[in-house]
Amino acid sequence: TAVKADRELPEGNVVVKKLKEQAAIWKDLVPACGDLKNPALQERHWEKLESIVGFKFDRDPETWEHPLTLGSLMEKRIMDFREDIQRVSTEATQEGVLEEMLGKVKATWVNAEFTLNTFKEQKDVFILAGIDDVQALLDDSMMTMGTILASRYVAGIRPEVEKMEGNIKSLQATLDEWLQVQKNWMYLEPIFSAPDIQRQLPTEAKMFLDVDKGLKNVMKKVSENPNCMRIGTQPNQADVFMGWNDILEKTQKQLENYLEFKCTAFPRFYFLSNDELLEILAQTRNVQAVQPHISKCFDGIKMLDFGGQHKQSPLSHKDENSQDIYGLISPETEYVTMGKNLKARGEVENWLMAVERRMVESLRQLSKDSVVAYTTQIRHEWVMEHAGQVIILTSQIYWCKGAEEALDSNAPIENVKLWYDKTVEYLGAMVTLVRGELTKLQRGSLVALITIDVHNRDIIEYLVNDKTDNKQDFNWQMRIRYYWDDSIQPIGDCKIQQVTAEFIFAHEYLGASFRLVITPLSDRCYMTLTGALEQQLGGAPAGPAGTGKTETTKDLAKALGNQCVVFNCGDNLDYKFMGKFFKGLAQCGAWACFDEFNRINVEVLSVVAQQIITIQIALRQHLELFEFEGQTIKLIDTFGVFITMNPGYAGRTELPDNLKALFRPMSMMVPDYSLIAEISLFAEGFETAKPLSKKMTKLYKLASEQVSAQPHYDFGM
Repeated sequence: TAVKADRELPEGNVVVKKLKEQAAIWKDLVPACGDLKNPALQERHWEKLESIVGFKFDRDPETWEHPLTLGSLMEKRIMDFREDIQRVSTEATQEGVLEEMLGKVKATWVNAEFTLNTFKEQKDVFILAGIDDVQALLDDSMMTMGTILASRYVAGIRPEVEKMEGNIKSLQATLDEWLQVQKNWMYLEPIFSAPDIQRQLPTEAKMFLDVDKGLKNVMKKVSENPNCMRIGTQPNQADVFMGWNDILEKTQKQLENYLEFKCTAFPRFYFLSNDELLEILAQTRNVQAVQPHISKCFDGIKMLDFGGQHKQSPLSHKDENSQDIYGLISPETEYVTMGKNLKARGEVENWLMAVERRMVESLRQLSKDSVVAYTTQIRHEWVMEHAGQVIILTSQIYWCKGAEEALDSNAPIENVKLWYDKTVEYLGAMVTLVRGELTKLQRGSLVALITIDVHNRDIIEYLVNDKTDNKQDFNWQMRIRYYWDDSIQPIGDCKIQQVTAEFIFAHEYLGASFRLVITPLSDRCYMTLTGALEQQLGGAPAGPAGTGKTETTKDLAKALGNQCVVFNCGDNLDYKFMGKFFKGLAQCGAWACFDEFNRINVEVLSVVAQQIITIQIALRQHLELFEFEGQTIKLIDTFGVFITMNPGYAGRTELPDNLKALFRPMSMMVPDYSLIAEISLFAEGFETAKPLSKKMTKLYKLASEQVSAQPHYDFGM
């Protein structure tokens, strides 16, 4: 109206001037009144406004002395404070938004509850379950609280926001400690429930049981009222859980020290996981609880005979409570007697050490008995009366003796030919025998013997063709040679030589296991590895997959009567695990073959190099005790470490130079399949093995080239 009057009425008109003044007042008054009408304004905002305008707003009509009208607001010049009123109104609006966000967070936690499950179906014993939803709520709430606190308008509600944030943080801290307690408790509970563990670790058991009692009480209260905020905001609850965590961690540390003590007493325990070892220790009164784990400690033993567990056992009936150990049973069901008075009494690690000692003593005695019997019995009768491992060892001793007698004679070339004929005759007799009616065990032992005898025949044939006439000739010295030496106390023992390397047969029981077909490549690999062992180095066969790196190492261990632990490496191995493994190997004198060694991270390999060199230095100094990672441990000099690598594969690391220097390298290539097939067929009794092997090799070669790739097809070795 003012603009229209200004345009249509004469200039200088008083009405126009008056209208313009009124319009200017209303222009400021209307927005100010709109801001005062903001529903988000609360008491604290009205107090701010009253301090700005200098008078009190009487907003309750029932207490009015003078009505609050536009006129009264105009009289008090409310429009002069328009910007300040707008600022307070905006604050109120924004605080309202923040309060709404805070209200939603509060509402979320009013009904939020923990989900509980019973633990192992035990009555009144509960554990937290499915906390993912609670954790998601916590994450969302913390994000919301962060948004609220980051706002410039939070000042008016800051105390309330900070209180809620404190509650959420308290719940998060409590939950973190709570879950850690629960995790540790769940791991330790079955361990300390076992009376045998409580008896062996009384102090730690008492510490655990105190925590166990407190945690069960807390969980029972939570089951009665599972509201998250109630338990999460209880004073000092997080500190209580933190204290329990400290106790459980100390208990776990003491438990690990206890397991380390047990492993030191019986080093083969290092090859078991902690859970498997605890399963044994938790049932020490039940000596037969060790049976499921015995094969991890002794490769060639499937179970111990406590009486009646094999047809050759001295007892005809099985006794579950027996503590007498009568013999060893291999995976192939071969039985080896352990003599008398071997009892599973006392601590499990002590009687297992007694089993290990008796195993070596028994096999040494059986070998001596076999060596004596060989000269007095017909060969095909002799092979049926002795253990597979023993007949191969004895056969090797007499084959070597016959060859050296021929080489030492006055007419070595003629006598070596005669020994060749004798070797072929022995071999023919064994092949005829293997075609007869035999048990699976007898056939397996004979096939292994024939496999070795074929290689022996080929060696003598090589000596004949090369006209070797002296046992000092390298053609003979390069072979693995076996000698029975009666001068070794107490009853004599088998000495093994190859070139300048010399070993004593270790008499680890290996069962009636198969033996590898020995090719010229195997011979060279053996010579490299025994040479490395002589210099206290490791061996490192390298080559593509399927070239026999691991199997050749394992077969050399069998040839020397050693335990060989094969371990597949991955990038998840750390130096602590490797250190533990080396402790076990060094203390029981075993070999380790680390497959795909270059998959381990290079940072770990650097530490592994230091661990290996520590053991190798101790071997060179002929120490019986040495310092390893801050602990004094014993050292048995049959220790050996071997690594296999597939060069050029993705995800493989280059070995550090300080590690390479500790291993003698050996390149492996694709073996002669035809030769391997021929010897394998011959060992199974096929007279026409040579033509058959060519046909079989050709068949499988064609199949691998022509037939589509399928998971159930494998035309390789």
